[in-house]
Amino acid sequence: MTTLAGAAFLYILDDAKKDRVNDLTNTAKVIESYYELSFHQWELSLLSLGNRFVEIEDPQERLDYANRAIEVYENELLAFGLSNPQGQVITFTGRLVNDSLPNLGTSKKTRRSFESALRKKGLTLGECYYFENVSDWILPIRVPIRDENGEVVAVNTSAIDYSGMMDELGQFVAGTEYQIHLINNEFNTTQILYPMDKEKYDGILGADDLTYTQLDTLGVEGDAFVMTAIHPFSQEDVICASILIDNVDHSLIVSIQKSALIYEVLNRFKFVFIVYLLLVIASVLLYKYLKRNLERSIITLRTERANLKSIIESTSDLIGLFDRNRKLVEFNRAFRISAKLTDDMTLRKGMDILEEIKYKEKLEQFTELFDRALNGDKFQVEIVYPGPKGELFFKATYNPVYSGDQVVGVTFFAEDITEIRNYQKQLEELNAELENKVQERTKELKAKNKELKVGYEKLQSTQQQLIRAEKMASLGILSAGIGHEINNPLNFIKHGAIALRERLEADNHADELNPYFHAIEEGVRRASQIVHGLSHFSRAGDAMDESCDIHDIIQNTLTLLRSRLRDKEIEVKTKFNAERKIIVGNEGKLHQVFTNIIANAEQAIEETGKIKISTKNIEDTIRIKIKDTGVGMNKKEIDQMTDPFFTTKEPGEGTGLGLFITQMIIDEHGGSLDVQSKKGEGTTFIITLKCT
Repeated sequence: MTTLAGAAFLYILDDAKKDRVNDLTNTAKVIESYYELSFHQWELSLLSLGNRFVEIEDPQERLDYANRAIEVYENELLAFGLSNPQGQVITFTGRLVNDSLPNLGTSKKTRRSFESALRKKGLTLGECYYFENVSDWILPIRVPIRDENGEVVAVNTSAIDYSGMMDELGQFVAGTEYQIHLINNEFNTTQILYPMDKEKYDGILGADDLTYTQLDTLGVEGDAFVMTAIHPFSQEDVICASILIDNVDHSLIVSIQKSALIYEVLNRFKFVFIVYLLLVIASVLLYKYLKRNLERSIITLRTERANLKSIIESTSDLIGLFDRNRKLVEFNRAFRISAKLTDDMTLRKGMDILEEIKYKEKLEQFTELFDRALNGDKFQVEIVYPGPKGELFFKATYNPVYSGDQVVGVTFFAEDITEIRNYQKQLEELNAELENKVQERTKELKAKNKELKVGYEKLQSTQQQLIRAEKMASLGILSAGIGHEINNPLNFIKHGAIALRERLEADNHADELNPYFHAIEEGVRRASQIVHGLSHFSRAGDAMDESCDIHDIIQNTLTLLRSRLRDKEIEVKTKFNAERKIIVGNEGKLHQVFTNIIANAEQAIEETGKIKISTKNIEDTIRIKIKDTGVGMNKKEIDQMTDPFFTTKEPGEGTGLGLFITQMIIDEHGGSLDVQSKKGEGTTFIITLKCT
């Protein structure tokens, strides 16, 4: 019997502990949800009021607006004010404006909560205090007002009546033995300790070092952590559940004295031992099952009701519930504020709104809409309603509420779409104006485009003809040079072959034949080099994505023009200093550029002379300088040298298109061509191209 009683006692102890852990955890989660939604709701409301408030410049209008806000929020908002970022009060009004009010401007609590608001983006809670002249508990709230760049332009400095929120805490706990402790994590101070006598708060509020000394871990469920600990104020052993309220950076701790658990276990044991001694195990299991499901149902119901209420209150849409007689059953904060601002109407449960609306001309329309919904029609309609600053537009939805097959009421949802309609109207006006301008401009552009198209087609045709003519002239020059240069290597091959044949007939000394073989190889090499240069010059196509080696292009050009340069005994010196010599462009067109310029230099030298070609890199470009000792040009000739058909040669000796096409090709490659020349002192061409 003693063993059975001991086992029953241990079982009840474990069961009671588990029940208490679950209940503490669920209670902490429900209260955390309640605070999260409540503080988020106040943040949205005060942020909206503050944003409108900063737009008002006149001090009296600001004060009127602040008083109207106090009036709309009735007893919940004790004070409404606004301060600049330096802490200077712009406007402050409400029931807290009282000579007996503590000097909050010099208060350490007020100052550090104000500084915290400047750093944060969202809501900051000041530290709760008791002020019996106005209300019971007062909670300062700071909300920073920011401009479009995110800079703080003002701080909404308001205060709400915290007494109602404290009274509502009682509905979330299973018994009066629970204690609710709200801690400000930023300042490590007590925000609220419920329940406790008001007289004891002076030693609790603002106290530092609020650490609960952990003794044992009892469990972790989601965000809630359950442990046994030593209470920081009473120094008693407690069981507590801790959870974080994220949006205001507060810790919520729900605790109960550990001795209460022992007392509960003893009561359970006594009851079970006396009444259900023989059925102790079955009774404990049944008790556990029923109790757990009951508490779960109660907590679920409370949570759902709290969440639903907070969701409805947090939306900016107007929500109302009416019975069959059009009497108001429920409404949210947005509906109440809208009715106050438009009709100066104070909503209350059981009222007939249609009897008290300010604009009676809307009575017939609203009556018809209610009748449709009461007849079972679910619909959406746009409503235009007079407002303080012009017409307001709402997208309203009416839904019948059924009980069985009978319609017992109507739900009303309205979204404010005034801004959308105003923007649509402005866009329609701007669109009409724009269409007229576009039509007028289109007519002008079509006429000009037709003229430009004809002119462009003519210009394009002429340009292609000029390019083909100059290219044919350049090919003629190259053909003459190639014919002359190919003859010499052929002679090497011819005479070398004759000498080889004669020598072979005389004797068969292999060592003596090497010079002749070298002559043959040299001839073949030079012929290949010339043909190679010609292939680069005459490459077809207009592609501008080839990798072009500037040094190779200059060497090929010199090879092709070698005979003309040698005939005049022109000395060519090259000095290639550029390390970056590759550009992206058209290799054939670049051969034509250097052929035209070097050929012009050769023609400018009357008998003998020099041509110096050098390259170097300047930043991300390659600069090619071609300097000759020819006759030179005067300023007028320099200004006209790239004009089509301009030439200083005798009639029939040139087309005057060489430098025109050269300039055009360099422009195609995004480069530049500069010329320095004096009459009788030669000419220097400077070409600048961008390297890869």
